[in-house]
Amino acid sequence: MANLADRGNQVACAACVMSPLCKSPVIANGAPSPVECRRRVAAGERLYAAGSARESVYALRAGFAQVSVDEGHGSHVVRFLLPGDAAGLDAFAGGKHGNEALAIDDCEVCVIPAYRAELLGRYSEATCTALRSLLSAQLADSESHAVTLARLTAPQRVARFLLELSRRWSERGFSPTHFRLPMGRRAIGQHLALTTETVSRVLSDFQARGWLDLPWREVRILEIGKLRDVLTATPVLEKSH
Repeated sequence: MANLADRGNQVACAACVMSPLCKSPVIANGAPSPVECRRRVAAGERLYAAGSARESVYALRAGFAQVSVDEGHGSHVVRFLLPGDAAGLDAFAGGKHGNEALAIDDCEVCVIPAYRAELLGRYSEATCTALRSLLSAQLADSESHAVTLARLTAPQRVARFLLELSRRWSERGFSPTHFRLPMGRRAIGQHLALTTETVSRVLSDFQARGWLDLPWREVRILEIGKLRDVLTATPVLEKSH
């Protein structure tokens, strides 16, 4: 497995959710690559803004980003993007983006014009299937997250958040118990519908119990079974803020 120091580097193309497009048999027969260019995005810069034209999909090669929507009374972070994830999949629907993607760290992205991806899907059933699977997976993740906010307590939400990051890093070949946590407490709260203070309190409680350690912008899970116990302990519960 790669070590923590490597995590700021680019993810292998094989781990990218958009890799089926780049491996399309249509390309082997002479069609151009779906990637128009690679772009560097500085921390704090947008990959795309809400209201901008839906023209491209962005595959994250390095760094971290977040997708958020402005609900009028505050911002809600829809998802955090790790290397290998894609942003802007709503580009396939045309029109304008309803959300924005913001770099948390310095990032590198592959820019894939939506029309190129659609053309590849049109001439390759395998590529079309891969695109449908990607969109379906993102929809399923969104529905699962909605259930999380509706049914789980604050400790359960935070435990689930850490366990999901653990799973996602493991799928990329990294340690499931020691990984970067580049997003701040406020952003985590915006993702989990919790206040910054509640997120800090829950994380401090987990640390005090010896379940995890929190170096700067990192997390070391020391008792992953305890986090799973928190998540499954009670069926419950009233919504917490």
